[in-house]
Amino acid sequence: MFRYEVDPGWYEKYWFSDRPPVRRRPFSASLARFGVVVALVVGGSAMLSHYHANDVWHGYQDWEHE
Repeated sequence: MFRYEVDPGWYEKYWFSDRPPVRRRPFSASLARFGVVVALVVGGSAMLSHYHANDVWHGYQDWEHE
């Protein structure tokens, strides 16, 4: 049904060949990605602290508000 042809020299080609050249990303792309992560973390923590601060009195009894 399916016919796969296997290259008999694939092991030597894979393991004993030269390493591929390293492709590096530009510094601006790395800096932009880091900025997005920082913005998500800061925004998420600000949102959590905002909702937590608004709901802080719901767990207390009326006499504890004084």
